[in-house]
Amino acid sequence: MHPDRVASEAIDVTKGVVASDTRRSSSSDKMLSVLDLFSPERAEWTVEEASAFLGQSESTVYRYFRSLADFGLILSIRPGRYLLGPGIVHYDRQLRTSDPLVLAAEPAIEEIARDFLVPGMVFISRIFRDHVMSIHEHRLGVGSLPEGTFARGRLAPLFSGPPGMAILASLEARAARALHRKIETGDTDWLAIKRQMRAIRASGYAISFDKPDPGMVYISVPLKHDDGGVAGSLSVGLRGVDHEAHQIDRMRSILIENADRLGQRIRRVAEP
Repeated sequence: MHPDRVASEAIDVTKGVVASDTRRSSSSDKMLSVLDLFSPERAEWTVEEASAFLGQSESTVYRYFRSLADFGLILSIRPGRYLLGPGIVHYDRQLRTSDPLVLAAEPAIEEIARDFLVPGMVFISRIFRDHVMSIHEHRLGVGSLPEGTFARGRLAPLFSGPPGMAILASLEARAARALHRKIETGDTDWLAIKRQMRAIRASGYAISFDKPDPGMVYISVPLKHDDGGVAGSLSVGLRGVDHEAHQIDRMRSILIENADRLGQRIRRVAEP
């Protein structure tokens, strides 16, 4: 396979759509699924607790815990109790320093950040596990900004909010439709989603006011590489911004201009 093709596939979010439909139920998959138990709401687990929750034998779950601990993905903080381990930080650093999308976006994000003084953030999102997730963010302005729906690493609804809708509007209709059938449970109407995607394609951006986070304006544009694939979305979320047309137009112009340049940078960074 040509190297350019490999690079393209490595950062095309549409590949994740296919992958999510072909998940296996092997022992390794079950072991890795243990990591999903750990959350801010419940950071610690014992083998016994995990066994009861997963419906698997304690001996099997113990093997999972032991293997994950060997790789540093979980850590025993006191006898029998585990939380996520330093291995997660190790792999996070590798992602930050090797992901073509993140590396290509850094200069653009720093440039965008200089244009905004109010509290907010610039961030990049991808489709992950039938959700949209920020993989890189840069905080803006001064003062504190509460962690919102699109905080880095947090799974957010794919069909609700500009970051996900900007990506979906750039997918083939059948791919977006397949995701909608799989994810949605009747809360959103497909025809309404189609109208939204059509409007986003026509304007070049997706926008929301006070949704899903009160007091925030979110604007997102798709990130595409030069072979037509969709790499993700580039977004800015600002707090305390007037809803005036000239403010919104300025935000939109800055994002679209930088997204166009990013498409070229992504391929250059991905090349060996």
